[in-house]
Amino acid sequence: MTTTTTTDTTGTETKPDTDQTQQGKTFTEAEVNDIVRDRLKQQAANKFGDYDELKTKAGTAQTLEERLGTLESELSSTKASALRTSIAAEFGISTKKGPKGEPSDADLFLTGSDQDTLTAQASRLAETVADRKKNGNVAPKEGVTKQTGKTNTDEREFVSNLFGSGD
Repeated sequence: MTTTTTTDTTGTETKPDTDQTQQGKTFTEAEVNDIVRDRLKQQAANKFGDYDELKTKAGTAQTLEERLGTLESELSSTKASALRTSIAAEFGISTKKGPKGEPSDADLFLTGSDQDTLTAQASRLAETVADRKKNGNVAPKEGVTKQTGKTNTDEREFVSNLFGSGD
């Protein structure tokens, strides 16, 4: 057994070290397993310690992306509706719903998605309405009688032959 004495800075002498204190404590296999298990848990906690926070942030980001997509589709729909209404007003096409909730003329006939298509549709509808107003209500071939088969002269000839005519 070796002994050494040391003096600290205050000048007091400390107790001698022995071989037993230099070797340290001995551990059983179960204690080593527990220590290793605890250390692995600590490492996992350090590595994934902010996992819940990151998961929450990812969920928030996904929610924001969904909200952004919804807002973009609403904006697109609103722009299309405003364009349709503007073109309908320009060409005098009704945007008023029917008395029983029927769709308006603009809803029925202005179905394009871009300005050029909507303008072409509105122009064609306005021309058709103008032609109808100019010509009035027309029912083709209404009131015209068309004779087919025997005519009135054929009947007269038959009757005169039957009864004899004054010829």
